[in-house]
Amino acid sequence: MENAKKANTSKAGELETKRETLNQLHAQQQKLSELQSELDVIEAKVKNNEKLTKEETKFIGELGWLSAAAVAIASLAASV
Repeated sequence: MENAKKANTSKAGELETKRETLNQLHAQQQKLSELQSELDVIEAKVKNNEKLTKEETKFIGELGWLSAAAVAIASLAASV
């Protein structure tokens, strides 16, 4: 009986960890959607030969670490 309780507690802990990970992934997915929207705006400006703001130029400069974060998120999602 004691082993069954320990197993249930262990499974409950694992489920909670997975639930927390999924919640984090959903939050990251929402942030990625926001970033995609910003990229769409910048892409439209570039296609129309419009001048980019300083913030948009800075955003483009930070795309390297953003794409690294996206890869990390995808790796996390694959392991769940």
